[in-house]
Parts: sequence; C-alpha cells; structure tokens
Amino acid sequence: MVEPWHILGAGAVGQLLACKLQRAGIPAQLLCRDLAAAQVLSQGIEYHEGSGSSRIPVSATSADQLDAIRALFITTKANQAITAFEQVQGLLRPDTPVVLLHNGMGVYEQLVQRYPSQHLFCGTTTEAAYRRGPCVLVHTGKGETSLGQFNGSDAPGWFTAFANSEEAFCWEADIAHSLWRKLVINCAINPLTAIHRCRNGELLDNPEYRAQATRVCAELAAVCRARGEESLADQVQDIAFAVMRSTAQNQSSMLQDVLHKRPTEIDFISGYLCREAHRLQVPCPLNEQLWQQLS
Repeated sequence: MVEPWHILGAGAVGQLLACKLQRAGIPAQLLCRDLAAAQVLSQGIEYHEGSGSSRIPVSATSADQLDAIRALFITTKANQAITAFEQVQGLLRPDTPVVLLHNGMGVYEQLVQRYPSQHLFCGTTTEAAYRRGPCVLVHTGKGETSLGQFNGSDAPGWFTAFANSEEAFCWEADIAHSLWRKLVINCAINPLTAIHRCRNGELLDNPEYRAQATRVCAELAAVCRARGEESLADQVQDIAFAVMRSTAQNQSSMLQDVLHKRPTEIDFISGYLCREAHRLQVPCPLNEQLWQQLS
C-alpha cells in the first residue's frame, strides 16, 4: 500500500509537489492554515507549463481536522519550518517520515536536537514555480527533486513509490552535498537581488552588481574549500552565474519577501554560511555584511 502524504505549506513548492504526487499516483493532501483556505484549493490547481494549462485536482484540509499524520513533507520557508513542525508534532509517531523541503540549511540540525527519535529526511529541488493566484501555479522550470538523509542511508521503503513514478524524484545518499550546493547558489543570488531589488539576470548585466557577485562567490569558494568541497569550490562562480542566466527574469524568493515586507530566510542561507565560515575560521566579510543588512 502506498503511504499517504500530507504537505505542510501550500505555497508554490507545496502546490507543485501536490501536483507531482497526484500525477504519480501517490495519495497526498495539502495542509492549510484553515478550512476556508483548504476549500479554495480543493477546487483544483490551475497548472500552467509552457504554453499549455490544465486543472489538477488536489485534496486539502487543515491540521485540526486530522487524527494522525502518517507521512509528512514540510514545504514552508525555512524560517517557518520549526514552528510548522511543532504545530503538528502531536499528530506524528516517532517513525513517521518527515521530509524537509525548503531553501537554506539549519532546520534539520535544530529538529534533530529537539526531537532525536523522529525519522527526519531532507530534500532539495531544481524545479521552479510561482503562484499567480491562490490556485494558479506556473511551472517555470523542470528539474529534479532529490531526497535523502544526512547519515547517507539507503532509500527507505516508502521511497519505492517515488522511484517508480514518472516524476523526477531521486534518492541521494549524500544529500548534505546537494543541500550545501543549493545553499551556495542561494547565497550568491538571493541576498544581492533582495538588496538591489533586481531580477536574477541583472546581477550579471549591471557591472557594480556583477563585481559584488564575483566577490561573494570568491568567499563562498573559500568556505567550500575549507569544507573539503574542492570541486564545488572551483565551480562556484560558473554555477552561480549560469543559474543567474537561466533564471534571468525570475525574482528570487528573498526579493519577493522583501517587496512584500515579509521575514526572509536570510538566517538559514547567508547566516548558515557565515556560521560555518566562523567554525572553519574562513573570513567572509561581504557575506557577513549581506546577512546583517537583511536580518
């Protein structure tokens, strides 16, 4: 029997995941802040990809309507993830798989410390999407969603349904490497776009912004090298600039948060990077400045 999944966080990532699981034949239900929001989503998601569109039926409810959660994705922003977990923790068993799927790092470590018996997993995705309305999702970039554990364990039984689907899910034995790689890219792009109020591509087009991005990448490379990530250290700038090019018209999630006067994930992106740099005794003054400026 395929494990039914709940998805806590009904933003773009959560809705995209719900659509992917629906297409994969994996039972899934979005968890919303209240029943009114759930009823809106239960009418289906208007899904746009390229020039085509379709309506994908999804199930949605609120946590107060549930007796138990058997498997859980948390797709909130990193700065909301711990609170979100604790709001539903009473519905979980210790062996309930909980997958963290958000930008940034640091949430996993805090949850492991507070709830050492919980079966925690992490994920990262190269998929891109944004919401054009409460139930209108625009899928702007196809990619792959990697799941794994920090201890490098083999894929658990529940992942079989994901692996057998036609959706792009993979099990990553070294998920920490993938999370770190994604973190570095976010550090290179998100804070600068948020501070300069610009789209990703403008970091390359504007000489001043490009010079800053180059300095940020040099500091990121030094931290990567100190961590033993030699290959990534050599490629940091090339990878970050390639992402800026391929997502030139995109507004980073951090820029959107700043524009809407919402708290950002800076503590789990640049903050995490700087704390790691301190641990390794690697100076990164520009990343520190960006962190403090957006905190």
